[in-house]
Amino acid sequence: MVDLDALASKARRASEVGRVRAALRIAPPVAAAALITIAAGVGAASCLVFAAALLVTSVALRWWSRPGALAVQTGMTVGALPLAAGALTALLGAACDLDDPFRACASVCLAAGFIAGIGITWLAGKQQVEHPVRQALLAGVIANLTAGMGCAGFGAGSLLAVLGALAAGAVVAVPLRWRYA
Repeated sequence: MVDLDALASKARRASEVGRVRAALRIAPPVAAAALITIAAGVGAASCLVFAAALLVTSVALRWWSRPGALAVQTGMTVGALPLAAGALTALLGAACDLDDPFRACASVCLAAGFIAGIGITWLAGKQQVEHPVRQALLAGVIANLTAGMGCAGFGAGSLLAVLGALAAGAVVAVPLRWRYA
C-alpha cells in the first residue's frame, strides 16, 4: 500500500526544489552584469553590494510568484539602460567629480534613469496581472538595484540622480500609459 501522506510530502518537496532552481536561473545574468560593470571601471565594492541585493531580491521574487518573475524580467530589462550608461561613462573615463554630483556621470545616469522610469511604467502596465501598480513598484525596485550597479560607483550624487530619475520617469509616464491603454 502506498503512503499518500509521504507521497504528498515528497511531491511538495520536489515542487519547492524546482521553484528554487528556476528562481536561481537569474544568477548568471546578474553575475555577468556585475563583472562587465566592474571591468568597465565602476567601483567594485558598490557594484557588488547592489549585485548581491539584486540577486537576493530577484531570486525571492521569482520564487514567490509568476508576477514576481515578470517584475524581475521587466526591472532588469529597463534597469539595463542606466547600468549600461554608468558602465559606458566609466569606460570612457568621463570626469566624475564626487563633490559635484551634476557632472557627466550624474547627468548620464539621470537621463538614462528617466527613460528607464518611463519604460517601467509602460511595460508593467502592459502585463496582464492582478495588481498593475504593485507590478510597477516591484519592477521599479529591481530596476533601481540594476541601475545602482552601474551608477553607485560614482558617488551618492549619481546614485540619487538615477533613483530620482527612475521615479520621476515613472510618474511622468503614468498618465500617458493609462491614456493609451
